[in-house]
Amino acid sequence: MVVRISGVGCCLVDRIYGHVDFHSEVFRKCLSKNAGDGGLEPGKLTFEEELERFAGLSFVSDILPRLTEGQKADKENIGGPCVVALINASQLAYKESDVSFYGCRGDDEVGVGLLEKLSQTSLDLSHYRIEKNSETASTSVLSDPNYDNGHGERTFVNTIGASWHYLPEEVDEGFYDSEICVFGGTALVPRIHQGLNTMLKKAKSKGCITVVNTVYDFISEKERPGERWRMGESDESYRFIDLLIVDREEALRLSGCEDIPSSIAFFREKGTGAVVVTNGAQNISLWAESPLFGSIKEQTMPVSEAVGKALKAGKKGDSTGCGDNFAGGIIGSLARQTLFPNPSPSKGTGFSHHRGGLFDLKDACRWGIVSGGFACFYYGGTYFEKQEGEKFAQLQQLYDLYLKQEGVC
Repeated sequence: MVVRISGVGCCLVDRIYGHVDFHSEVFRKCLSKNAGDGGLEPGKLTFEEELERFAGLSFVSDILPRLTEGQKADKENIGGPCVVALINASQLAYKESDVSFYGCRGDDEVGVGLLEKLSQTSLDLSHYRIEKNSETASTSVLSDPNYDNGHGERTFVNTIGASWHYLPEEVDEGFYDSEICVFGGTALVPRIHQGLNTMLKKAKSKGCITVVNTVYDFISEKERPGERWRMGESDESYRFIDLLIVDREEALRLSGCEDIPSSIAFFREKGTGAVVVTNGAQNISLWAESPLFGSIKEQTMPVSEAVGKALKAGKKGDSTGCGDNFAGGIIGSLARQTLFPNPSPSKGTGFSHHRGGLFDLKDACRWGIVSGGFACFYYGGTYFEKQEGEKFAQLQQLYDLYLKQEGVC
């Protein structure tokens, strides 16, 4: 038996520039002044055409060469909150999952190269279609490893391209014939994002577990500066979400609240079953009240000390894809828990059920934490395995150390 996971949402090419100085003169000249104005902001996303309009300069020929001092990208990799999360989930539950990605790319050379890279993973790509005469979505990831006292930060300049054209009706019935349906970074696939309410409702009617992991919603920020972001057609979408995974900024902007506890209270009142909020190198927050996850009072969990020690010792790539891999770690854990229930986490087993529900969300978060931390050890969000099970073995070591950190074993 395998667990079927289907995901729809953002897939693109990440071009990673790993040594950009956010305090440089050119960065400061491009720095946003007002919400949704198209300027650069650490940790946030803008669109290439909006940045060009804001700065009055070409991104490719003027802004980017000055930001990077003429250097080429350190790495080109698979990016996107949906596909990166799915890849990590498939690597974590590599013997027990069948993972499909739904999305589209352009018919350009960039799209051909992206497909070649995706073909090196175990994802089912039979639902990944080509949009003719379109540009494949891409993001320039500008990373400053020295920002925030050495914790590092990124800012993102995105081109949506073919993703503008992908529609909810192109997601066939096979998507809903899955145990877990993932909606990842749909704000960068605008038509899918606008149809979230309908798609989530349908997934729940089919008995699927629905997971939504978000991305910075520049479209909402531009259309309604300073106002609460939309989740699909209406707030009704929230009651069809079993698990919502957001970072702090996204939680505040979606809820319109000023802190994480208030944001979680907002999502709870809207009917969401469980919420996990990441906060960079700080503690994550979680809450649940549902048949799937039982009752979990709002609480925090720390990041991995073992990862922190390794980074301080010089084992460092960049932080691109940490949040996406965090989501994938949770999804992979849920898939494994479906098949391997254990009464409690312990060294060597790694997966458990929560007594108050079908799934142990805290243990899933452990796998999310070590997956997100592990992503700091290499450039880009996607880790390419030389052999099946390679990544899982490394994550298992970090997981065991995390249990010791918690005093669980």
